[in-house]
Amino acid sequence: MAVNEKERRIKIIKDEPYRVTGGVSLFEQVIVTDDAGHTRELINIKEYPRQDAYILCRCGSSKNKPFCDGTHRKIGFDR
Repeated sequence: MAVNEKERRIKIIKDEPYRVTGGVSLFEQVIVTDDAGHTRELINIKEYPRQDAYILCRCGSSKNKPFCDGTHRKIGFDR
């Protein structure tokens, strides 16, 4: 059954990670820029196994990036 686009969501909660739902694909990408620094291309270098939901790091300190490992609570992340 195809996922309806209305079911796809990114929930952002103050001081918490991103919660992505709806079975979206998740890729690690490299940004290719020109000499002036403008983005010219995105290259997929890794595709993660598709899941119904992901909890993604927002604080930048997770040891399991791109996924949240709860470090934001330990470091007092506040955004």
